[in-house]
Amino acid sequence: MSRLSLSTVKTKFQTGDRPSQQDYEDLIDSAAANSTDLGTFGNNENSITGIENATVIDNFDATAWRLVKYMISIAKTSSGDNKYYATQLDILVDGTNINVNEYGTIDNDGNIGTISVSKVRVNGKYYSYPASWSNASHCTICSYGT
Repeated sequence: MSRLSLSTVKTKFQTGDRPSQQDYEDLIDSAAANSTDLGTFGNNENSITGIENATVIDNFDATAWRLVKYMISIAKTSSGDNKYYATQLDILVDGTNINVNEYGTIDNDGNIGTISVSKVRVNGKYYSYPASWSNASHCTICSYGT
């Protein structure tokens, strides 16, 4: 199985020439290998503790990425609390706007906080906002971009 960088695979399909069978095999092998290495081309397993105010959890270059995926886990286990929240985000960058799809959300006790994604100039930003009662929550993310 060959594993090429995404930029190398991309150049094989942008030449205007008809891609070869080997080009397609390289595309499939590289995509499969990269998809199993969550975060290979991004910030992987970022963890922030003590979130008490709106906090930027991650930034990404909106000119370099077309799709960014996040797997997010937020926990509040201080002061006798045992609250957990997990969700996934797909963020599509179309050159002008950032479109967000949140799915796979699960929690065990209601509102632990909210998340937000916005575009500021050329950077996408992912924020975590703890609920007003929530002091010191913990956020862990995994991200992958294409």
